[in-house]
Amino acid sequence: MDVSTIEQILIVATVITYLVSGSIYIWFLISRSDKAVRLATMLLYLALLTHTVALGLRWADSGHAPMANLYESLSLFGWGIVFFFLIAQRFYPVQAAGAVVVPTAFLVTSVGYVFYTGPEPLAPALQSYWLWVHVTIAMLSYGLFALSFGAGFFYIVQEYLLKKHYKNVMYTFVLLLSTLGLVLGLWAGSKLANPAKVMDPVTRLTSNVYAASDYIKIIGGGVVGLLIGMVLGYFAGKGGSKPGFAKRLPSLDVLDEVSYRGIAFGFPLLTIGIITGAIWADQAWGRWWGWDPKETWSLITWLFYGGYLHTRLTMGWRGRHSAILAVIGLIMVLITYLGVNLFLSGLHSYAAPGG
Repeated sequence: MDVSTIEQILIVATVITYLVSGSIYIWFLISRSDKAVRLATMLLYLALLTHTVALGLRWADSGHAPMANLYESLSLFGWGIVFFFLIAQRFYPVQAAGAVVVPTAFLVTSVGYVFYTGPEPLAPALQSYWLWVHVTIAMLSYGLFALSFGAGFFYIVQEYLLKKHYKNVMYTFVLLLSTLGLVLGLWAGSKLANPAKVMDPVTRLTSNVYAASDYIKIIGGGVVGLLIGMVLGYFAGKGGSKPGFAKRLPSLDVLDEVSYRGIAFGFPLLTIGIITGAIWADQAWGRWWGWDPKETWSLITWLFYGGYLHTRLTMGWRGRHSAILAVIGLIMVLITYLGVNLFLSGLHSYAAPGG
């Protein structure tokens, strides 16, 4: 059995364990069983171990850090989400957030496995030690932002429960799962589309040209995902809008603190990631900044989280306002990371040669 096969077995085992662990965290949210959360945590540590070994095998087999394509970077993204959640769980009573955070790690890692390819040599522009420095720092910041998202979401839910606004709890679940369903549906539709590839004679970059049938597939996938998300959100909201559900969640102060800490630590990492990316771009392409779609959206995301910290530290924003920003922030991250790679062309597109 070769190294690549072992790696795939470990990744599949990791994805399955994330799914089982996330399901048990959801059950813990319903039952508040200490045995359930201990089992979920134990499985999550086991999954993180197999995930770490799989990434290590990929590095050894390819000869470079596992960050050069969509599969590798998504896998690292999922790893970072779980890593920081386990750290947060060690210091804060945020086990309930695992019902959102762990399924997110499952989705990210499993979507990444869809793009699995065997180890390939690096393109010339990627043959630099800045690869693992830049991508590692960026993925770690994304993991922290995902943790902030989970805490922020449950802050909103907990506040509505304490105020007895039970219908708003249902609307919150519907809105979240509908948005996730829409994103996943658009992604699925984009995989069914088959756009023509056109190379710009000046930049030598390949761009996608979509026909009307391609747009129908993409929009159709989004509509189906949206409807599925609405149905799931309705049932999740029905379960979460019961009066006793508030006792199963951490306090508002704990959720607010965890959400803030995630962004407070993630923002400097994102800043360093952008700076190291600029240095790498100068070495690879001879310019620090070129307004590539990924660079542009990274700047937008950086400004967004910078705005979050500014409003909190200078304007005293706390609670629900900050929680809403933390939830929106992960959407910005997904657009920056996944949406740009799948739907836009540029030097950072994993679908482009050497991207």
